[in-house]
Amino acid sequence: MRMYPREFPSGRRKKPKRQAEKRVYEALAGSDRQGFCYYEWRKGYGRIELDFAVWIEGLGRFALQVKGGRYLLIDGEWYLKTLAGVQPVRSSPLDEAWLGALDLHDDIEELAETAYNPFVIPVLIFPGMERDEAIAKLARRKGVYLLWGPGDPVAGFEEVSWKRGVSDALSAERISREVYAVTDGLIRLDGARGDADAGETESRRTGSQPQGPNALSLSAGGLEIIRVSGRVERHRVRSVIDHPRP
Repeated sequence: MRMYPREFPSGRRKKPKRQAEKRVYEALAGSDRQGFCYYEWRKGYGRIELDFAVWIEGLGRFALQVKGGRYLLIDGEWYLKTLAGVQPVRSSPLDEAWLGALDLHDDIEELAETAYNPFVIPVLIFPGMERDEAIAKLARRKGVYLLWGPGDPVAGFEEVSWKRGVSDALSAERISREVYAVTDGLIRLDGARGDADAGETESRRTGSQPQGPNALSLSAGGLEIIRVSGRVERHRVRSVIDHPRP
């Protein structure tokens, strides 16, 4: 699978808090499936950052949030078990995955100007955890799919697509067009400039990542009221708790 960046960032390889992401990155990079993966999709709602945006030819689009460590769900509240004890988690990992999928869906639909519905499947991965029934039950209610343990994430995507009943004959041409659009024309996958595209060449030279159009959001009481970007102005009221499917 084609990856962006082409290697996991060197400054994060030995950081304990990044090991779960590194494990997933390496598993995706080693996959024989044709597709594209963007590590750290930074265009989420508020402080939401999507860990991986993934397109897989013939399978579909996936929005991945990766959570290392041991998470607990107690009376509807999220906690992380650490050496210092059990600590509360500020935001719901399930909501992060769902909102990241909504954001990626909207970017594809609007920037690529699709005449079709670019369905994005939200996936939450716990590489260091066994199945937790309380979390699994809540995830089913919210429409987020879970992957547990250090298994092959691509095999997990195939199972998720089968369970979801998604049949998306996602072509290489469509992936190329969508990625080009949502990265503001900085990443090309169609081979027009050879193996290295302009965006990746520039990022390796400067150390920066491609940025999309500027965006401004206004929120109040957990509701996003207005979001304005350089290309489109969108007026909406969306709850971070009770949100529609993309």
